[in-house]
Amino acid sequence: MINWFVETFSTSSEQAKLFSIVISAVLAVCLLLLNQWFIARKARKELFITKIEELLTTIYTYERLSLDILSRLFNLPTIDQITLDKMAESAEVSDKLEMLCVLYFPEIHFDSSESQNIILKAHKDVEIVGTNYKHPKSSYSSYIPSTKKLQKILTPLKEETKKLMKNHT
Repeated sequence: MINWFVETFSTSSEQAKLFSIVISAVLAVCLLLLNQWFIARKARKELFITKIEELLTTIYTYERLSLDILSRLFNLPTIDQITLDKMAESAEVSDKLEMLCVLYFPEIHFDSSESQNIILKAHKDVEIVGTNYKHPKSSYSSYIPSTKKLQKILTPLKEETKKLMKNHT
């Protein structure tokens, strides 16, 4: 096998052909690897942008849903099934929000239990005292402090997500 190789490429013109074949093959492999690297990088960036969009959309969905729940808890005479369904949906959206943060954005901290505790405390307090309880200095929840606590959790989350969006688009 080696003898055949030596005999075939013994002349300088044959060696030049071999050299050009080797250079062409190496160049083709390098271009293929470089192309794959660019494609993977572009796909990763597109996925990251998609996840940022999903995260921000989920934050806004969770905010609207939570404010609607708090509004219903404090303004309706009784707790109805729609409110309870929205509370279940809120827990699902909150968990999705936490999952997105943990999987794709470890630099953003979101603990779903913090925001869900605000809604659950309001729910318990409304069940205990009803909607006519107007003593803001008591240990019971009321609408404005509950919404402020929720905003205190969600506003930094929105700001960090917007920073990510600006950095990666």
